[in-house]
Amino acid sequence: MARQGGDGVTISSSREAREVMVALEDMKFSAAHFVAFRGFREPLHGHNYTVAVRIGGGSLQADGYLTDFGDLKQVTRQACKRLNQRTLVPMRSDVMRVEVHDAASTATGSHGRQVVVRCEGGVTLSFPEVDCALLPIVHSTAEELAEHLWWDILVNYKLAELLSSRGVQWMEVSVSERPGQGAQYRNDIEVTRTQASPFAATPQSSDASAGGTVSALRPAPTRRFVPRPCFGQEDMDEGDIPPPPSPHPVLPYGGTRRLHLRQPPVVSPMPQHLEAAQLDPVASPVAVAEAAYRMLLSTLGPDESSRAALERTPYRAAKAFREMTAGLNVENPLTAVGQGIFDVDEAQDLVAIRDLPFHSMCEHHLLPFSGVCHVAYFPQGKVLGLSKFPRLLQVFARRLQLQERLTSQYADAIERILAPRALAVALEATHGCMCHRGVGVASSTRTLVVRGPGRTEPDLRGAVLDGVSFSSGARARL
Repeated sequence: MARQGGDGVTISSSREAREVMVALEDMKFSAAHFVAFRGFREPLHGHNYTVAVRIGGGSLQADGYLTDFGDLKQVTRQACKRLNQRTLVPMRSDVMRVEVHDAASTATGSHGRQVVVRCEGGVTLSFPEVDCALLPIVHSTAEELAEHLWWDILVNYKLAELLSSRGVQWMEVSVSERPGQGAQYRNDIEVTRTQASPFAATPQSSDASAGGTVSALRPAPTRRFVPRPCFGQEDMDEGDIPPPPSPHPVLPYGGTRRLHLRQPPVVSPMPQHLEAAQLDPVASPVAVAEAAYRMLLSTLGPDESSRAALERTPYRAAKAFREMTAGLNVENPLTAVGQGIFDVDEAQDLVAIRDLPFHSMCEHHLLPFSGVCHVAYFPQGKVLGLSKFPRLLQVFARRLQLQERLTSQYADAIERILAPRALAVALEATHGCMCHRGVGVASSTRTLVVRGPGRTEPDLRGAVLDGVSFSSGARARL
């Protein structure tokens, strides 16, 4: 039997047990983290975490409730607030060395203390201490965060005694990194009374040469969970981050952990190229781009950026960005024409190729501009296969560009390949930075380049300009 309580609380009951779950919109936190274990390190990235708490017991109290919902919600919100907008630093990692430096000892001379994380392979990350949550855990996975919050809520906020007095027997904390992907930790509340020293501080040793404190590198617990990278494919970067957290308890490795994913098996299948990228300690370009887009969306506010419909948007945008700049992957643009150059002795007269579409991206605003290109040239016994003109154009267009530079680069490449007597290249395009921002005018821009030794000869120049459709009046001014 189940009934719906107020304020997002679900109550279910049976003859044997009762459960209460609290999962509210404001029980969440945004944080940056990465998982590292022997031979692997994720790139730093962020998640909009959501938290849910479930408790269970046998008897209702005289007031008809299993517990006071207000206490449970208030404590969970406070626990989330301590992690919100911080970089989560696992102080018990066996592959990272964490140092806390005084400002006077930092090379930058910045104010306040700095947390320096030294990883395998010589990678070093540095953060202001006030922006970090120094957690006594091995990894910053959702599994360990769920366990950390379980002890935090019950012991740091002293909720265990209150729940026990009302007959609550167990509590479960769920932490989700995204809709449908998260972890749960559940244990008996009685463990908080019997577990020896659950709040031992993270061991630290002095390091005079470092100018601060250094976390001791300790072996991972025997029952260490070796995680798969949490961001299935290619994720993220840094998060923004305010007040410094108070010391958190050491997580006792008891109880049960359950990985909760949308689809069985435990880990969703992944494309082969992403599997390979996981083994690379250097983040892939798509991963970095996805991280940047996710952080960009976070500027819209937590409500907008955490919508389920936007969950895959950073990944899609990252792939699109890489596709729109794919021309940079061609080391030598002239190789785009392949074997498409032909010697034709009879080819001495005008050749015009018109209405070649192109799409590029403005380097000033990262907004697209699109249009058509016209090419006209007088060959000297050498011609280019017609399909090679658009291929070569795309190599120069698929990158951050200016229309003026694109026109010149394309013309220079054709001249180098064919050495024509005269050549004209004209581009006409509409720019997003003109249409969608600023002045908001949907005007078109035309650029023209004339090349070749005969470009100053009136007949040749006139013919190639006609080939790219410049009027006689415009031709006279050029």
